[in-house]
Amino acid sequence: FVSNITGLTPNTLYYVRAFADNSDGTAYGNQVTFETSPNDTLASVTTASVIEITQTTATSGGDVTSEGGSPVTSRGVCWSTIQNPTIDNSHTVDGDGLGTYVSYLTGLSPNTQYYIRAYATNTVGTAYGNEISFITVQNFTIPTVTTANVI
Repeated sequence: FVSNITGLTPNTLYYVRAFADNSDGTAYGNQVTFETSPNDTLASVTTASVIEITQTTATSGGDVTSEGGSPVTSRGVCWSTIQNPTIDNSHTVDGDGLGTYVSYLTGLSPNTQYYIRAYATNTVGTAYGNEISFITVQNFTIPTVTTANVI
């Protein structure tokens, strides 16, 4: 016979024995154990404010507040000139695990709007933080000055 056991708690060790009843009583089989798998979810991550914006660089980062039951193996910031960037776009890799981290965005174009999101990857997949947009600094041309002779 087969029995479906329902209502189990994730990540828990269980002990099970089969049994059979007849008019003479109840007989039990050998005890076996099994552990339910963890109820893993995506990690939780928030995006840090963008600071130190220049013509070609900016600084941001994130905060992994929950690993979702599975270790975060990669975290960073992804960016694009199109909304909702993913790790398929330009991105940093800033370690792993829980906590805050700093990301240095490089190779940006002057006077361009970018969209960024922090990300955190675990065995379930990649979670993204809130989206922030910013505009890099415009190129400046230093004027040429000539000093006239004194008369």
